[in-house]
Amino acid sequence: MRKRTAAIVAIIIILILGAVGAYTAIGIHYRTHFFEHTTINGIDVSDLTVQEAEGLIADQAEDYSVKVRTKDGTVEIIEGDEIGYQFVSKGEVQGFLDKQNFFAWLPASFGSGSEYVMQASVTYDEAKLIGAAKALACMQAGEEAAPKNAYLTREESGTYVIVPEQEGSQLDHGKVEDLLKNTVKNGGKTVDLVATDCYVKPAVRADDKSLKTEADLYNRYSTITITYQMGGGVTETLEAETVASWFSLDENKQPVFNREAVAAWVNQLADQYDTIGAFLPFVTSNGETVYPESRTYGWQMDREAETEALYQQLLTGTSAQRVPVWLEGAWSRGANDIGNTYVEIDYTNQRMWYYKDGALLVETSVVTGNVSAGTASPEGVFCLVGKEEDATLVGEDYKTPVDYWMPFYGGVGIHDADSWRSTYGGDIYMWSGSHGCINTPTAQAAIIYQNIEVGTPIICYSSETSYDYGQTGAGSTAGDGNVVISGTDLGNVDLGGTDSGMTDIGGTDSGSMDIGGTDSEIIDIGGTNSGMTEIGGSGSGNAGDGISQSGSEFPITIQDEWSGSGNDETVIW
Repeated sequence: MRKRTAAIVAIIIILILGAVGAYTAIGIHYRTHFFEHTTINGIDVSDLTVQEAEGLIADQAEDYSVKVRTKDGTVEIIEGDEIGYQFVSKGEVQGFLDKQNFFAWLPASFGSGSEYVMQASVTYDEAKLIGAAKALACMQAGEEAAPKNAYLTREESGTYVIVPEQEGSQLDHGKVEDLLKNTVKNGGKTVDLVATDCYVKPAVRADDKSLKTEADLYNRYSTITITYQMGGGVTETLEAETVASWFSLDENKQPVFNREAVAAWVNQLADQYDTIGAFLPFVTSNGETVYPESRTYGWQMDREAETEALYQQLLTGTSAQRVPVWLEGAWSRGANDIGNTYVEIDYTNQRMWYYKDGALLVETSVVTGNVSAGTASPEGVFCLVGKEEDATLVGEDYKTPVDYWMPFYGGVGIHDADSWRSTYGGDIYMWSGSHGCINTPTAQAAIIYQNIEVGTPIICYSSETSYDYGQTGAGSTAGDGNVVISGTDLGNVDLGGTDSGMTDIGGTDSGSMDIGGTDSEIIDIGGTNSGMTEIGGSGSGNAGDGISQSGSEFPITIQDEWSGSGNDETVIW
């Protein structure tokens, strides 16, 4: 029994020793071989020696390639031999084996195994890799479409909308090259350019908050219309489409407009509607059409001020109605801007008319600036700049009172002159006219003064046609045949009618004046104190012979100017 037991024990011991020996023998095998389920850089090196594993890695290196997958699904391949790719042992494989505990071979056989990665076990020519990358079809300029940012566009309706971005197919070349170098260095075999975010992306997308804000601003500021009231019911509209073409946002996303374009538009508007300096048609009281220059009366826009005002209005982002900033404005807007209230002065015929609301209030003969002395009254369309009653007209060496003073151009104005003139009209202005003012009979000056308003247009022109208005005595009304003015000092004035054509002015102090009519055309001026002056007419054959006085010489000086102008006027008879 004991022998049997001993035999069993011996057998067990032998079996144990055999098993241990066998396990140890297998473990010794794994001192030079990799365990099962072992990979290096993805290559299965199970039960291989270091040399065998390195050989297998080297063999696989010869067949190495990298697949490059593009956005459209195309796959391009870079072969290992294109880039000088090869395995170089640097002891890493031996190091992996040395880490094995060869006595742990049995659990390793049933485990998940070991995966090793070598960081520097291969070499390649980086310049060749970069060249291969640049040669990829997807990297060629002709194959790349740059991405497009989302942007604003204006539709036909005038509304701004956002056009979505476009991704494009343009690659970030630097990023692709870096990705390939990293992949090859680690033995990688596939590169997905989409997954690795190698495509250039749009900088602005449709959901960009800033772009949405811009759209809102453009839709607000590009729908503005400005309606201009130009006077007389005439309007001009600055259309939204034009405003939209001027609008933009500055670097701070603040609304701005093209100032030069705004100024150009205002200048164009002013060129169309300004009338100062224009020669506009005017139909005279005698039915003749003349073209006096609009000198101080008419429309003239303040272009600089209006440009600034319009710019500021646009910045409010709201539509509006505007009246331009005018330097000068007329009473009406029409063919000549004059309307039906005005003063009309015909220099050729020495005639003046005053119309108010279309009704003729005054028609009278006048005396205007002395042509022979070079002080002819100015022509053009002016406006009344003021009015003063009982004014004193001051010159360099005189002061002369007048009852009614109505200036319209510098020192030139309409005023009464009966205190020194006894006759108006005819050709007096040619040789004994004023220094520019409109000498008017006092009665007519009074009517004008009592009815006229500052700003009233005054049209002064020279007619091409002469009309036989004759001469009018002081204090008369237009069209009178006989006017008699009497007084102790003045004497008597008798204007003859159609048949006699005779005017007698006489008096104890003033002397007497005989003005011949159509038959005699002889003018005799005489008096006990003044002596006698005879001026020949067409009947006497003594025209233009000058002035002879039977008594002592004495000049009569008449002062006739506005104190505010400094344009002093002296007339010597």
